[in-house]
Amino acid sequence: MMDSRIQQFTVAILFVTAIFGIGPDLASAEVRFGLLPRLTAVEMFAMFKPLEEYLTKEVGEKVNIVTAKDFAAYKEMVTSGQVDIGFANPLIYVELKKNMDLLPLALASELKAGTKFRGIIIARKDSPINSLQDLKGKKLIFVDKDSAAGYIFQVLLLSKAGMDVHKDFVTLPFAKKHDNVTIAVVNGTADAGGIREDDLEKMKGKVDISKIKIVGHTEYFPNWPVFATPRLNRDTAMKIQAALLKLKPKDPQSEKILGSAKLDGFTTVRDKDYDELRKAAKLVGAY
Repeated sequence: MMDSRIQQFTVAILFVTAIFGIGPDLASAEVRFGLLPRLTAVEMFAMFKPLEEYLTKEVGEKVNIVTAKDFAAYKEMVTSGQVDIGFANPLIYVELKKNMDLLPLALASELKAGTKFRGIIIARKDSPINSLQDLKGKKLIFVDKDSAAGYIFQVLLLSKAGMDVHKDFVTLPFAKKHDNVTIAVVNGTADAGGIREDDLEKMKGKVDISKIKIVGHTEYFPNWPVFATPRLNRDTAMKIQAALLKLKPKDPQSEKILGSAKLDGFTTVRDKDYDELRKAAKLVGAY
């Protein structure tokens, strides 16, 4: 009789655990891969689905991609422990790293930019804006206050050009996505805008980018890192790192898995690689 009650109690505990998601194995049930929403959720999922499947196979644990509605929601998702690994712009990474024990695993390499990237300032081709100085008195639009190549890099560029970013032009509300910035410039809602350089090419099919010209380039900074959060156990983190570093730049295998994400591989990364970015962010009050 006692054995029967123990069995019933055990079954009940297992049932509650399954329903309410408690128990020591919850964290290992899946590896949640949080992507910063640079583009729309639909685009991000399509771009990174092959990588999700590759990591699941290589690591031996189910990897699931998750994203958020905007940059602020993404930061909350990471800080509240909702993801195991993340992929974000370097500014988001260094901001989160200030208060979290994040472990950088790999550095993304892109087809054109390689392991470094930069931002641009764009205007309509028929606009009288041809230089940074021509931006004075104009309406500018950027992605987000936490966007490295869609705000911070451009603010640094303008500051070094001797412009007061609070007085010399009108800053419109953040557009939240790089494509929204481009659309605003093409439509004339904004006179100029800041986006990541390689995201302009991705706008083909959404807007007529032949109407766009580039009036300024920012400096280059290290590309996006993949990082592990404290939620992920060290062994799984090392497996993910090894799997990512197998995807070497310029390798045909990497192209199959990363081509849709516009990446061509991963390389090693260290936290101190972002020290120059930290200095730049401090200069513009973003760190």
